[in-house]
This record gives sequence, structure tokens and C-alpha cells, in this order.
Amino acid sequence: MPKVVILGAGVIGLTTAIVLRKNGFDDITIVGKYLPGDDLTHEFTSPWAGASIVSFAFENKLLQDIDLISFQEFERQVKEAPEAGVMHCPGVHYSEIEDPAAEAWAHKLYTNTTSIPKDQLPKGVVFGYKFQSFTMSAPRYLSWLVANVQKLGIAIERGTFEALSQVADHYDGADIVINCTGLGSLFLTDVQDKTVNAIRGQTVLVNAPHIKTQMYREGPDVYTYIIPRPDGNVIVGGTLDYVNKSTVADPAITRDILKRVYELNPELTHGKGPDAFNVVSQNVGFRPGRKDSVRIEKQVRDNHGKKLTVVHNYGHGAHGYQSCWGSAVKVLELLNDGVQLKAKL
Repeated sequence: MPKVVILGAGVIGLTTAIVLRKNGFDDITIVGKYLPGDDLTHEFTSPWAGASIVSFAFENKLLQDIDLISFQEFERQVKEAPEAGVMHCPGVHYSEIEDPAAEAWAHKLYTNTTSIPKDQLPKGVVFGYKFQSFTMSAPRYLSWLVANVQKLGIAIERGTFEALSQVADHYDGADIVINCTGLGSLFLTDVQDKTVNAIRGQTVLVNAPHIKTQMYREGPDVYTYIIPRPDGNVIVGGTLDYVNKSTVADPAITRDILKRVYELNPELTHGKGPDAFNVVSQNVGFRPGRKDSVRIEKQVRDNHGKKLTVVHNYGHGAHGYQSCWGSAVKVLELLNDGVQLKAKL
């Protein structure tokens, strides 16, 4: 049985390990510079995520396949694994941009999806729909994944490497290295993917336990969202900034976010205005984006005369959580020579 090392201990690395272990790979080690439960750092993306389970696949067949698998798994978790903290959550999506493909995909993917009549749309919105999906708390979900990793006998260790070949050398006998490093793929010396970019996202965590509906308003230059969590807190946002690399929350951006989300749903503060929020924290995270979308690719390399199989699984941008289980299945299929499988999740 091959020895597998997964580089990266975020949501992508953890779920990849779980899927491989449940489908016949017995010798797996996860290694990461940062591990879930560490103090927050902007070099480790997963704990910062809003973790809304909505799809950005639209016309991308690979992402559609991935998201369909993930959504089925989240449905199972709601029913069978309440400790994960995934919950059903109704949603409303407004768009200021005509996008028939996005609307068609929503009707295919989500449950209870209904179009909103044009005369009921807010000013400036060209189409909208109601749907049902899921939400979660990212830190709680990561803790649950780690518990599953440990239960399955998967090793999880701390380590820093400059190259995938270095990982294979350190873990003597490693046959397979899986690259789940996200933004780290820009810096690994034998990857150096220059199409990877850090997309700054600023959000605000507010306490609003009465909010039970996720809401989104998409425009040409802005994406506004309200994501309830199971604990009564709500993530509101946000920004998609490819230029600003500051790790400090900008008070002006926070004010703009609170103004926008209040306009989207005044019930957040019971109609008392954008200055009446119960703010828990202001957050800055960096999404691991990639110009050409997610990279799920298998390579066979020579490593000191020995065959080394490398599988890349990174570049998920803002859709890491909703894509994680499906991406893991695609990695499994690559390791099984591309054969499509009904994987155990």
C-alpha cells in the first residue's frame, strides 16, 4: 500500500485525507506549517472563512461536479453528524448582473429554489432567487474534521517545507505527495504557480441570533453577504481585493460593510440603523485564488531515481469549504487512474 503525505492542514488537506483513508489508503500523514487550533495567522486561510455553502461553478463543469458531491455530503452531515455544526439555512440571492448561467445552475444545485418576480426585486437588481443550502462555523468544522482524522488513524504533524520533493525526502518511502497548500503553491520551489494570488477579504462578525436566512447581493464591483452561523453569530461582508495586502481591518471598510448589509436586511439591528450592530470582531483573511480556477492535477516525477506521484489540489479561492469533499473525490479518482468512483465519504 502506498505511503501518502498531504502537505497542508486546512479544510482541503483534511478532507482529502479523510476521503483517501475511507477508500483504501491506509498510510497517510498530514503535515502543515499551521494546524487547526493554532492562534490565528493570515498565512493559514481556513479558520478565517465565512464558510457559506453556495456555489460559484456556473459554467465550469469540473466545479459543478465537485460541488454536487460536496452538497450531497453536507446533506448527510446535517442528518447524521450534528456535531459538525452544519445546518440547513434558507437563502436569498440578488444580482445586479444578468447571468442566465448562474441562475440556471442555482435551480439545478440548490433545493427549494424559486425565482423572485421582477416586481419584487430591490432597486438595481435584475434577477433574484430564493433557495436552501447550508451554513457552518469554520473553526468548529475544522475541529470536527481533525477529530475524524485522528479517529481514522491518520497522522497529523507540524512541518515546514520549501518543495514537494523535500516532503518526499523527509518522509522516507513516500510514494504520493498531495499538494493542498493553497497560497503556498506560489512559493514551493518546484511548483511556483505564478497564477496563484491572495484575494483579501474583510468581514465583520456580529451577534444576531434572530437572523436565520443567508443573503447575497452581487454587483459589478461589490459582493455583499449575510451568513448566519449555528452559534447565533453572523458573518457579514465583504470585499474581494486583489491589491490591498494589509492584515489589519480598515475601519472605513467595516463601516461600508455594515452600511451595505443593513440596507440588504435592516432586521440585523431590528431596524435601528447601521450603527447599532453588536460587533464581535473585525476580520481579514486571504483567499487562495488562482487565475485558471482550481488545480486538480496528477504528475509523475522522478525523485532520486524513484517514481513520485504528485497530485495538486489547490486554488479554490472563495469556495474552499463548498468544494472540499468533491475535490477530495477527484484526487481519489486521479490516484485510481481517472476512474470515476462512488467514493465513501
